Amino acid sequence: MTLKTLDANTVSLIILVFIFLNIRSSSENISMQYKLFKAMILANIGMIIIDAFAWKFNGLKGSMNLTLNTGFNFLLYVLEPIPPSLSVLYTSYHVFSSDVKVKEKRKILMVFLLLNLMICIISLFTGSFFYVDQNNIYHRGPYFALHVAYCYGLLIYSLMYLIKHKQCIEKRKYISMLVYFIPMAIGTTIQVLFYGYSLNWVGMMLSLLIIYFNIQNRGINTDYLTGIYNRRQLDEYIKERIKNSTENKSFSAILLDLNEFKSINDRFGHKIGDEALKDSVEIIRRSLNTDDFIARFGGDEFVIITDIYNGQTLDKVVNRIRKNVENFNVSNLKPYNLNFSIGYDIYSCNSKMEADEFFKHIDMLMYENKKISYIENQNYET
Repeated sequence: MTLKTLDANTVSLIILVFIFLNIRSSSENISMQYKLFKAMILANIGMIIIDAFAWKFNGLKGSMNLTLNTGFNFLLYVLEPIPPSLSVLYTSYHVFSSDVKVKEKRKILMVFLLLNLMICIISLFTGSFFYVDQNNIYHRGPYFALHVAYCYGLLIYSLMYLIKHKQCIEKRKYISMLVYFIPMAIGTTIQVLFYGYSLNWVGMMLSLLIIYFNIQNRGINTDYLTGIYNRRQLDEYIKERIKNSTENKSFSAILLDLNEFKSINDRFGHKIGDEALKDSVEIIRRSLNTDDFIARFGGDEFVIITDIYNGQTLDKVVNRIRKNVENFNVSNLKPYNLNFSIGYDIYSCNSKMEADEFFKHIDMLMYENKKISYIENQNYET
């Protein structure tokens, strides 16, 4: 390891400790998103320390130094796949905001981590991944490329998974997640191609720094349960849209109320109720463009702001939401059915309505839809 690389790792370590101490006191640190982010920071800190010790004992004389050099390199190979594995889980959570999907993927990743552990143990005797010679010098083994392919494969899988499900993520978050992979990929590539330059953990630190700023900026403005914008950000956004609206370019708003949400909570408990809210958001996201603004308006109400200012196009979007809700219910994947009362309209700048007045107007339309749905259900039951 060169002196410049050591300095870069030291700076990375300081930055990571600062980030960890900062987010530890966050009011949102109970969410899966924050738990995974903290795990990635701790993993990066751990890998920098282990990597430094592995280089420290490399080439030093004595049986103790030989044992320590071998031991730290063994730990390095065993633990190296953990950061990219956490990236898989972090990406999965940002796509679907589902704790269940994260836990399912975690089980699969654990199997691969255990296989890697077994090969690393075998490598101590065969030198498959690495070996330390009689002069206490570390060398890459004949199957070093397999280990690299495993770690790279996890990153590539995360990236492909993100791209495949880009419609489930708002545009700003999607771009941030794409950029997140770049420093890691560059740092790892340099380390693989140029022996002695330990820059993969510096690259990961830069990736985490990108995510840190993204999380911090969004943390103030997002609902921690669903990951969409909160009422505070909605109020600011709608005022800005009203201010900039013209006769030729306006916007529309859709207010959705999750019917019988209290009943879901009462029958199945609040944990299942939270799942119902997350499923609702997932359905809404699938029905929209990635540029559309989605916010949690209240406990079981959501607001969509779109660039649509054509009535027929707006009707199509609402019908698409209803169709996706119907498909969800038909699938019977959950013990509950979802149903929305929906109010929607295009904002007219000639009306001179303020944000509160426009929301009242949309709210009235939503309650009219709720009454119609109630009457239809009563007639159906009789």
